Amino acid sequence: MPKIKVEEVIITSRARMELGDDYEQLKESIDKRGLIHPILVNKKDMTLVAGFRRLSCHIDLNLGIIECKFKEDLTGMEKKLYELEENIHKELTWDEKAKLRTEIHNLYQKIHGEAVKGHKSEGWGVEKSAELLNVSAATISQDTALVHAMEILPGLKDMASRRQALKVLDKVNETAILTELARREAEKDQMVSIPYLLYHGDAIDIVSKRIDNDTIDLVIFDPPWGIDVHRIASSRGPRGEKTSYKDDTEESAIKLTMNLLPELHRVMKEDAHLYMFIGMQYKDFYIDLLSGFQKSIEMCEIMAVNFPNLSLHYDNLLAKIQAHVETLTWKFHVEEIPLIWVKEGGGFTDFENKFMPRYETILFCSRERVRPLNEPTSNVFNINRPLTTERYHTQEKPIELIERLIKVSTQPNQIVLDPCAGSFVTTVAATLSGRRSIAIDNNKEAYEKGLARISGLMAEDGEEGEESEE
Repeated sequence: MPKIKVEEVIITSRARMELGDDYEQLKESIDKRGLIHPILVNKKDMTLVAGFRRLSCHIDLNLGIIECKFKEDLTGMEKKLYELEENIHKELTWDEKAKLRTEIHNLYQKIHGEAVKGHKSEGWGVEKSAELLNVSAATISQDTALVHAMEILPGLKDMASRRQALKVLDKVNETAILTELARREAEKDQMVSIPYLLYHGDAIDIVSKRIDNDTIDLVIFDPPWGIDVHRIASSRGPRGEKTSYKDDTEESAIKLTMNLLPELHRVMKEDAHLYMFIGMQYKDFYIDLLSGFQKSIEMCEIMAVNFPNLSLHYDNLLAKIQAHVETLTWKFHVEEIPLIWVKEGGGFTDFENKFMPRYETILFCSRERVRPLNEPTSNVFNINRPLTTERYHTQEKPIELIERLIKVSTQPNQIVLDPCAGSFVTTVAATLSGRRSIAIDNNKEAYEKGLARISGLMAEDGEEGEESEE
């Protein structure tokens, strides 16, 4: 086995410069038993390829000679691969492993070329890297995502475990990173430089003063339901106190909705869609209101025919309704069968006397001309809510649900309006989908959380846990 002087070995920049917690044990072993595995050196320029810690032990022990193996005329890329493949089996931190695996994957792709999806080729893909490093393909994909994210958010590497980092990455992907990517894409395509506008204040006032006629392609409308959720929740202990509604009376909820709907109709394009989340008990009322009281007119006509003794009463009521309808400047086309969102668990109710609802009702409307959906879609959505500990708002809808509605009703770069933003999940979903958005909320705390969410400042640390390679 060749032996060389320690001082002859040239140490270049390396993936890992830390010596590790077991360095003293390694040094003691070399001192007592000698070097078991020689270092690897490039003979052409005497640069170290692999064995940094073993070489460091010899330096610290004042051992002037070290055993080595020579690799003849290694390229810079080949030397890096030897170093990486050796270190990947050491006790590294999760971020060091992610970085090393990503570097190995990228280097092999440079040597062999990238695999082309859907085509037979000799290129290098994540599956080959996974086989080489004895991990799953998902791990390689996650590694590349984590390394890219750490370039943008260096603090991500401070997470205690890989699992924590992936949980944070999920949230960051919803917000800061993809928001920035959307901004760049917008500039590249000569779109607006900022894909969203967030407002704090009264929705009626802001929509009426800041949004022009016929500009909105889709409205996601989730007003308070008027079910006294604030009263029900406050009587249910600590969990109930977390409700975000300070006033959810029937009177205030209906007043807000009736005053806002005309403005929403004005700013929507003639073929724009509207999704309105409602309490099931108000379905008939809101369908009637949205459609210009067509149900009330039909009901008066039916009652007058079937109850002759009350016909005069219903005829008079019908005349008053028709007179009011003639004064209306707006109405929507409403699908009578609502959409249903099925959740994983029951919601707020007086659960001592009532069954806990496990679904929510969504009315699907168009302003005037009915625009086709982008694809065939079921009217039932089985999607879990975010975990309670991960919500920005107690009544937060899942991003997957809102994103589904946005994608089925709009095209990229179109504008989505959410006048009761709450968790600002619509802004997140719109940005992820390549759409622009306008979001409004009158609650200052919710608005500030929304700003933080979109800028990525509220990405949570996630749960403690052991590192997972899968």
